Amino acid sequence: MGAKIAAAVVLAVIGLLLVVFGVGFLSYALSVALSPTLGVAGGAAVTGAIFVGPPVLWAALTLMTARKPKPKEHKIPVGGLWTALFAAIAKETPWIAIVGTVLVGVAELLLSRRKRP
Repeated sequence: MGAKIAAAVVLAVIGLLLVVFGVGFLSYALSVALSPTLGVAGGAAVTGAIFVGPPVLWAALTLMTARKPKPKEHKIPVGGLWTALFAAIAKETPWIAIVGTVLVGVAELLLSRRKRP
C-alpha cells in the first residue's frame, strides 16, 4: 500500500516538473527567437506578456462578472416559533430538549384542534 502511494507521489512530481520545465523552455525559446528583432529585454517582455497576460485577463474578467448568490430567506413555519425557542434552549441543556419536545408537541396538538372549524 505504501509503495503504491510513494510511486503515485513520485509520478505526480515528475509530471509537474515536466510541465514546469516544458513551459520554461518554451518561453525561453520564444524569448530567444524574439531577441534579434526586439532585443533581449524586449523579447523577454513580450514572452512574459504572452504567458502571463491571458491568465490575468481571464481572472480579472471572471472576478468582475461573478454573480453574487442571492441571500436565502429564513422562513419560520407555522407553529415553528416555539420549536425554534426550545431548540435554542436545548443546545445548552439536553434534558430540556426532551421535556420541551413533549410540551411543544402537546401545545401544537391543542392549538391545531382549536383552528379547525
